Amino acid sequence: MTEFVLYGGKGGVGKTTCAAATALKRGREDGPTLVVSTDPAHSLSDVFDTEVGPEPTRVREEADLWAVEVDPGERIGQYRGQVSAALEELEDLGISLDESDVDDVIEAGVAPGTDEAAAMDLFLDYMDDPRFDYIVFDTAPTGHTLRLLKLPDVMSSAMGKLISVRSQVSSLADSVRSFMGGEDEDDEEGVDVDVDLDELKARMERVADALRDPERTEFRVVLIPETMAVLETERLLAELDAYDVPAGRAIINKVIEDPEPACDLCRSRHESQQKRIAEARERFDLPITLVPQLHGEVHGLEAVETVADRL
Repeated sequence: MTEFVLYGGKGGVGKTTCAAATALKRGREDGPTLVVSTDPAHSLSDVFDTEVGPEPTRVREEADLWAVEVDPGERIGQYRGQVSAALEELEDLGISLDESDVDDVIEAGVAPGTDEAAAMDLFLDYMDDPRFDYIVFDTAPTGHTLRLLKLPDVMSSAMGKLISVRSQVSSLADSVRSFMGGEDEDDEEGVDVDVDLDELKARMERVADALRDPERTEFRVVLIPETMAVLETERLLAELDAYDVPAGRAIINKVIEDPEPACDLCRSRHESQQKRIAEARERFDLPITLVPQLHGEVHGLEAVETVADRL
């Protein structure tokens, strides 16, 4: 059984419900489980019908199940400080990165305004948390998820370039400071010189290794039985394959199983869905699980358990 399960797919297909249901099942049957939402539009609180905050919260006493809605904004400042300090240190010495290197740093998400880097760093924190045996991630919609999965490689490369440039000028920097008789950096007011880019790079590499290890990680795609959803999921699976992230299962949600005989619309939708399900089985080279359409919104543990039985 994998330690980490990530759910991905377009918005509104039921990723949060599936993540919550998987976490509930593991928390009851297998061991301490944490479900993490990295989707900016958090809804774990609604699904579990209980308050979920930025720190792991126990959802119910009868299940060893915890939940957290990540606030990446708290981590963005760390990346901004680390990278800004490194760039400023180089600029003080008359050294600047070329345009492609700067683009790598920006793309890596370490510039202000992006939160994928912070979410990925928190991923590692929870990986190392001894309280949990299993972690289930409810990721943001497809585009954000792909940036999230690409991030460890890009950040590792960008940090590697920064580290390389810094190492080349470190001895020169010491000589210049000594010659100029300047204060030691540690004594300069308001300057934080503890910029551990090596540690940041190593953390990202650990995340990348975990995401690509099929013994530890399984990515599950969630979709609904509609043509565009099948095509988008096929593209997502291709992207996962390109990043070497192991996809283990497709979850087709909101399936009409027993249409009312007297309801022409219900029977028509059922027939259309069956065609899309057949397409998915033909296009996707992985197991497919069907989850029925439930009446109303999935709200509270009782409704989540209904989905958990299918997963």
